[in-house]
Amino acid sequence: MFVGNAFVVPTGIGFGWRGTITRRWQILGQLEGDFREDHDAIDVDSHQGPCQQIQVTVKDAPIEVTNTVVTFANDQNFSPKIRHQFAEGPGGHVIDHSGERRTINRIKFTYKSISRREGKGTVAVLAR
Repeated sequence: MFVGNAFVVPTGIGFGWRGTITRRWQILGQLEGDFREDHDAIDVDSHQGPCQQIQVTVKDAPIEVTNTVVTFANDQNFSPKIRHQFAEGPGGHVIDHSGERRTINRIKFTYKSISRREGKGTVAVLAR
């Protein structure tokens, strides 16, 4: 759900504000899907710091993600296999990038909204 201009996911622990989500989850960014396959990237601010996991969540309408590439600060890429149709709502798909905590510079997505009746969906990415 959105509170002000922040995307907030209920976790049972509490809510964050302006990008911070309870218990170390922080929003990295979000993208609005179209009804054709779209390629977009989230450029992550360097102040986000290192993380071990990212979570993909969706609001407003379902989204199909067909490809994801995470680029770390050392320019290494990680391509989790998450071709998936995400339903709208809280929770999401948690991706653990193996190894030590690393700083993310960019996340590239290939995705699209999949229900014209429900409208365009928005993908949000969180990290901890």
